[in-house]
Amino acid sequence: MNVPDTLTQGNKDALDDKGALLSVRNLRIEVGTDGESFEVVTGATLAARRGEVVGVVGESGSGKSLTLRAIAGLLPQGVTVGAGEVHVGDIDVTKADSAALRRLRGGVVGMIFQEPMTALNPTMRIGPQIAEAARAHSRASRSEAKARAIELLGQMGFTEAERRYRLYPHELSGGMRQRVVIAIALAGNPSLLLCDEPTTALDATVTMKVLNLIVGLAADLDIGIVLVTHDLGVAARICDRIVVMYAGRMVEEGPSEELLRRPRHPYTLALLQAVPTRDSTIDDLIAIRGTPPTAGEVPEGCPFAPRCPLAQPECLQPVHLIEVGPGRTSACRRHELLEYPEGEVDG
Repeated sequence: MNVPDTLTQGNKDALDDKGALLSVRNLRIEVGTDGESFEVVTGATLAARRGEVVGVVGESGSGKSLTLRAIAGLLPQGVTVGAGEVHVGDIDVTKADSAALRRLRGGVVGMIFQEPMTALNPTMRIGPQIAEAARAHSRASRSEAKARAIELLGQMGFTEAERRYRLYPHELSGGMRQRVVIAIALAGNPSLLLCDEPTTALDATVTMKVLNLIVGLAADLDIGIVLVTHDLGVAARICDRIVVMYAGRMVEEGPSEELLRRPRHPYTLALLQAVPTRDSTIDDLIAIRGTPPTAGEVPEGCPFAPRCPLAQPECLQPVHLIEVGPGRTSACRRHELLEYPEGEVDG
């Protein structure tokens, strides 16, 4: 597929920032079967800095989780990086060998998976699982690793942390298990935390506790966080910047408040119009017509064009990100024609 370079000068300037913990440039991820391959992520470009929470949002199948796994060097079998760069500090993940990747995971990059029961070993007590992660990325003794695990449990809000050190995952609630997963991700003192739908299986009350914990970690530990979510409400609450993905491509990026109030891509606006608010009724919600393209069948032009009410013949031609304001990019030629109910969209 011949798709133009999606890295604008504005993005280049952002990624050249010396404070960037993570810079992803023109990442392309391919799935190969029987000698044939097709792209499932095309030209993803993003950055994260210390103390910053960057959200990646979009429908299921948009390439969010694969992008996150590529950053950690954890792509599943049969899925590979076809092109692009993924720099975490001075390490290019796409060129690192297996030994370098083992040092990277946990020691530099921590990852929180979306379902804690599958991320935790059900046959091990939670404390030793945290301590094992601490020992894997330091020269700590067993007693030092245990002390570190108990300390992390306390930081995660566990009362009687020393007693709970000996509990099994099935003895904890979903929110507690997720906090254990966060503790494991932090055990190696990473600089960058990758969160893949960390609140998917949690109820609203527990979700807010976990989100507040993640925000606090970014500020208190001065680490960068990349959060993948399909929930725009979650992104609005805790993210400093948001990247919107559709059909494996970045379609918009910008500061969270600006992007959610005045989106510059029809897909972002469509997502917002489909989200209920406290004052909305069922008649206020606007469903996005059609369905996303199947992986490997993404059109050459704007992938959202078949579902877009603003689409014109020129939208069927290849499109790339353009700068539409300070720190904002959009992959839509007709972004200036977007109309907002009552003058703005409330994110």
